[in-house]
Amino acid sequence: MSMGIVSDAARKHVKKIVLFMPVLIGALISSTSFALDCKQVRLLTNYYFKMHFTYSEFNDELSKRSLDLFIKAWDPGKLYLLQSDIDRFEKQYSTTIDDAVLAANCNFIDDIVSTYNQRFVERQKGIDEAIAKKHDFTVDEYMEVDQKKMPWAQSGDELADRWRKRVKFQIMGIRETLTDEPKIRTKMEKRMSIVRKRHKETSSDEVMGIYLNAFASALDPHSDYMGPDELEDFRINTRLSLEGIGAVLRSDDGFTTIQSLVAGGAAAQSGQVKKGDKIIAVAQGDKPAVDVVDMDLKEVVKLIRGHHDTEVKLTITRDEKGKNTQRIVALKRQKVQLTDKAAKSQIKIVKVGEGVTAKNIKVGVITLLSFYMDFEGRQNKEKNFKSSSADMLREIEAVKKAGAQVVVLDLRNNGGGSLDEAVTISGLFINSGPMVQIRGSNGTNTLLEDRDSGVAWAGPLAVMINRQSASASEIFAGAIQDYKRGLIIGDTHTFGKGTVQNLNDVSDKLGAIKVTISKFYRPSGSSTQLRGVESDIVIPDIFDELEIGERFYDYALPWEKINDSEFKKLAEVEPYVKKLAEASAARLKTDKSFMQVNEDIKQYKDKILDRTRFSLKEKSEAEKALDKVKLETRIGFRQDADPESADENADVLLIDDFQLQEALRIGADYVALKAGEDLQIDTIPEVEAAENARILKNKAVKKKAAKNKAVPK
Repeated sequence: MSMGIVSDAARKHVKKIVLFMPVLIGALISSTSFALDCKQVRLLTNYYFKMHFTYSEFNDELSKRSLDLFIKAWDPGKLYLLQSDIDRFEKQYSTTIDDAVLAANCNFIDDIVSTYNQRFVERQKGIDEAIAKKHDFTVDEYMEVDQKKMPWAQSGDELADRWRKRVKFQIMGIRETLTDEPKIRTKMEKRMSIVRKRHKETSSDEVMGIYLNAFASALDPHSDYMGPDELEDFRINTRLSLEGIGAVLRSDDGFTTIQSLVAGGAAAQSGQVKKGDKIIAVAQGDKPAVDVVDMDLKEVVKLIRGHHDTEVKLTITRDEKGKNTQRIVALKRQKVQLTDKAAKSQIKIVKVGEGVTAKNIKVGVITLLSFYMDFEGRQNKEKNFKSSSADMLREIEAVKKAGAQVVVLDLRNNGGGSLDEAVTISGLFINSGPMVQIRGSNGTNTLLEDRDSGVAWAGPLAVMINRQSASASEIFAGAIQDYKRGLIIGDTHTFGKGTVQNLNDVSDKLGAIKVTISKFYRPSGSSTQLRGVESDIVIPDIFDELEIGERFYDYALPWEKINDSEFKKLAEVEPYVKKLAEASAARLKTDKSFMQVNEDIKQYKDKILDRTRFSLKEKSEAEKALDKVKLETRIGFRQDADPESADENADVLLIDDFQLQEALRIGADYVALKAGEDLQIDTIPEVEAAENARILKNKAVKKKAAKNKAVPK
């Protein structure tokens, strides 16, 4: 968790703001009421139905879905509840939740949670026994983790065996770094004590919030309820800034640990906070410190965040040369720009050909992790508010200045963001015209166009996508493909999220509701829902084989096609796609990296049973050593690489990003074909970092020299 970026807010891959409507919801909720109760749940439920794209009333089908998702939210691993509990819940509530909520009767929530609490308490003795037990790690047995394959347990004995395997699996992980059996048991006991503490601290607000989120997800996978913490984290993601100390935190066996520092943040500037430090107490200015050991991470984050220029004091412990030291660090909170999430560019050189015909092709690589915008800054008419389109324009100008001959825009793992930004950025590459069509629940279509003539980049363009390129990424990629403006390369297709959500503030204490209000369609009229955007040239990747995408979600909305919009297709890619694909395929047949990737894919497909189960048989030291060799070979690990210099620019040599390497080669081929040259596919072009290799080598030499000098002779 960043002192800003929270995983909960991003758990569904994509979060989008289209417009804000705080007044309408605010009118429904009393300003003096700060807790979620059943009456407010009813009011919010009705508001979902006023806006949702598909559903306008609560019915028995949504009742069944809500029950299903609410139960899964409490016991996703099927480790506590019994089949008899599920049977009773379904009999009593599967077709009555709709009636109960509309009558402001939430007894069903109390019953389900009470039953879960009872089962939770019943399991604790068995869990303690499993921790104390001496496990046999030579037995060939497995732990199933796929909830869909695993039935609900018929008895307490069956649950006990599931917990035995779960505890054994966790102990196996600890044994990788810790061999002392008493210490391992102590560590496991500590973990479970934290789980019990978290369970005990669950508030009524959280319970109601869990139900609301289950109900919203029953409408579709992208409608949900955001509590205040999730809402704040979402806003941080969209504006790429926060007010805090500038640190990324994680929870580690009850301790809040500094995972990394944000460049330019208060923690980094102080020089007193380091990666690996543990925060054990937090104080606001001169007020008494609050002990945060075993405190939930989101609560610690609340204490550390605060208004600009206010003081927070952290009590931290640090392990230095085997000795534990403790200190108090006073920091002034400040606005932190999350530059690591902003658009970035670099120049890569692809050497093609041999001898006198050898050429260096400069490829501009621009990475965009989200279509972000500071909506509050825009609303307040701030000058130079943060936006992905402004940053993208800056990076385009940078690669142009560096002499790029082709641009590779990397949208892998880009989960989306602002619809407006997707349209604006599309306009940086397409002269003008419709970029996306939007259909509302009333059946009317709205066309969003780029009306500005002219482009920021008119040269060859390739867009990299993968299974986690979603939402706004798919709007952009779909427009580029429909216009035939650039190549789409990477995984077979994108995520498949073709819906638009509206975020509505409730109150500072209650958060917001997010509702799917419309679907978007490409200029050609095809929806990206479920099917996504397909690549023109597929680059093999094991990631492409995983069950990632809209079609794997419960209750996803269907694919549709509407009439196309009037737009003029370009002739940028059609004459070249076939030759580029053939050249890439021929190259990959002899590329050792991709030969290994294809072998990994084959093994993954062959081992269907092992995909969702973990072996509880410990490997021998020889087997572990062999795995290490295989891993080092697979990721291109180099024994002579200097680890210190590698941290500064880890992607310079591209030793493990095989997809990007091939994308750069395709980009270089694209330049050659457009220049009327023939492709040479008998050799694999060499990819290097422009002007960076020499600099990094010099840095590494200087670091080693400094290190040697510091060591006493």
